[in-house]
Amino acid sequence: MHDTIHSAASTTTPMTARSDWPEQVAVWLPLTLFFPVAWMYTGVVLFYVSLLIAGNWQQKWQRLRQHPMLIPILGLSVVTALVAALHGKPDGAQQEFWPAFGHYQTYLFLLPFLTLQAGAWQNRALSVFFGGATLAAFLFVLSSLHLLPDVTLFRSYVVYLGNKSILLGMLLAVASGWLLCGLVAREKNSAAQWLQFLFITAVMLLLSKTRTALVIWVMMLLLMMLSRLRWNWRSLAIAALPLLAAIGLWQYALSQPRPPSCVVNAVQAAPWEKVRLRGVCTLQQVRDFSEGRRTGDDDGMRTELYRVTSGLIAEAPWSGHGIGSWMPLYRERAQGLSSATMTTPHSDYLLYLTETGVLGLLALLLIYAQQARLAWQFSRSSAEDQRRLAMPLAMLSLSMVCGAAFNAILRDGVFAMAFLILLAVLLAGARRRV
Repeated sequence: MHDTIHSAASTTTPMTARSDWPEQVAVWLPLTLFFPVAWMYTGVVLFYVSLLIAGNWQQKWQRLRQHPMLIPILGLSVVTALVAALHGKPDGAQQEFWPAFGHYQTYLFLLPFLTLQAGAWQNRALSVFFGGATLAAFLFVLSSLHLLPDVTLFRSYVVYLGNKSILLGMLLAVASGWLLCGLVAREKNSAAQWLQFLFITAVMLLLSKTRTALVIWVMMLLLMMLSRLRWNWRSLAIAALPLLAAIGLWQYALSQPRPPSCVVNAVQAAPWEKVRLRGVCTLQQVRDFSEGRRTGDDDGMRTELYRVTSGLIAEAPWSGHGIGSWMPLYRERAQGLSSATMTTPHSDYLLYLTETGVLGLLALLLIYAQQARLAWQFSRSSAEDQRRLAMPLAMLSLSMVCGAAFNAILRDGVFAMAFLILLAVLLAGARRRV
């Protein structure tokens, strides 16, 4: 069994205007990611409605049945259902059980999108995404100049709103990586295209309110560099430069005095100073955690989360403690700690290991592995349109893998639906043949 990619040219019958509605709605969904979450959910509902109206159920079912992502997604649902049946409702989690169980089914929302066929709409959707990222970058600049009104539409740009603000930074990082990928792939690029990339990148680095975006951006650059690596001394020397730079930054950060506060969003400083502060604080906290020392600031609560949660995982490593069990167990073990009121461990991997054990985590990792495998096959496709989507798919998958290490991106619909929408644009047209 192997997977192959079919382009829009492989369709045998022209689409009617009504059957084209789902693709037309999907084109504009990436724009909704940069505004209040209600816009995104409204767009998804409109997509589902358009899918119902479009008809062609037999054709849609065949596309879904042949899609390589179907089995891994259903596998995660089956594993989590078995864990739920094994443990039942854990003590203290009766009210949280069903919402928690629903979080593990997030990938099911991708299945209707997998019925879409590949076509020119994908390129239009990417253009809309880049346009949305550029608009978001302008809004960040206006906010930094105190020119943006504090209204619902722009509030996530004006003040820090937790996961929504983190998502905006991550989206800018993904847009920056995808734009650079296109610039490198094309022989000729206009000055406007380079300016768009530089503008989005600068805003992401200096004005977005998240360290995760920076980590994702660096990892995407390394991935792109490795994909173009040739096994000669010149290429290896160039590839060694990021490693040497990372070692230098590590030594610099550890040599700096401990900042008075690592709550960067509350610090009044220039954007470039905040970037430096984020880096110094992060690396110093990594060192403290590896050496078993507690950090005294609020931002260091993550080290408490990791330490206590690791103890919970060690108690039931294979099947976990049950769906919805993390919060009551953690609050019981973390009494007196500054992180005792947290609702998630800020890591999908820790959450899955605690509640569903190694089996649940493997089911999640198999989904990520399939995304990476499809990216590899896209790069080997005979269709140019699919080859152009290979690196963006690899970058997005890497972003999800990295993001899941520091945020509960599948537990929170703000993150999850945004990534699923971007995945839907890239994965349309993938088929499995026997």
